[in-house]
Amino acid sequence: MSVLLVEDEWLIRTIMSEELVEAGFEVKSFETGDDAMSELSSDVPAFDVLVTDIHMPGQTDGIALAKSVRARYPDVPIIYTTGRPDALSRAHLPGGNVVTLVKPYKPSRLIEAIRHVLN
Repeated sequence: MSVLLVEDEWLIRTIMSEELVEAGFEVKSFETGDDAMSELSSDVPAFDVLVTDIHMPGQTDGIALAKSVRARYPDVPIIYTTGRPDALSRAHLPGGNVVTLVKPYKPSRLIEAIRHVLN
């Protein structure tokens, strides 16, 4: 199973990537939503689940990225991460299989959430 991880904080992205790989996932990680948009260019998703921070620099924040993923790949589960739960009012997506993790969270919680949405 593969994870598209989008997180602008280097330390969080690095730790979560390493923990996910140790848990048996393939991980593609990006610093911004703008960078991650390149993964949406094919007809078949190159990932099984999107994990995205909501607030990131650039034109494409996590909400815009999630909406693009949902429009292109309606069955791909999405996990939002945020240190600002007030942003969740803008994060609603049509369809299901959306989970939110509020920062700070442990890597084990992220792994549990990924396994949950993939089952």
